[in-house]
Amino acid sequence: MEKWKFFSREALIQIEFAENAWASFIRAEKDEVVIEIFLHLQHFLSHAAMVDKLLDPKNGSEREKLLKGYIELSGVDLKPFRRLRNHLEHFDERLDKWVSDYEGYPIFDMNLVTGTKGFPEKAFLRALDSHTYKFHGESYDLDCLHNTLKLIKQRLPA
Repeated sequence: MEKWKFFSREALIQIEFAENAWASFIRAEKDEVVIEIFLHLQHFLSHAAMVDKLLDPKNGSEREKLLKGYIELSGVDLKPFRRLRNHLEHFDERLDKWVSDYEGYPIFDMNLVTGTKGFPEKAFLRALDSHTYKFHGESYDLDCLHNTLKLIKQRLPA
């Protein structure tokens, strides 16, 4: 097997894992099981970030040289979701900062907040507004990420 195909194959596996986590998220959302919603979203984001890490290597790396010319991902950006995954992966550090900055306002942690209005963005530690994941003042469009993964899957050689 050509060396670059190992990375393409692993990316397809990670996309499959992400798709399974997304389907579980949708089921949990339909059943309104909040803990499972956030569990499956965290798994989804972890696998999506792995796809980004596999296919967007550091400049000048051996992997970059191997993938060049075989996988076309122009216009694809998963970096914002790697950022969200990093927030969740290093939650202890984010919680330190959040607690340090906390000023007594209402908080939303692992809440479904669709339609909630009038609260400062910093009140959302971990919250879901429809398919927008809110994390401590930042918002991430999960449908956009899901669609991006589908686009990557189409571009990857089987």
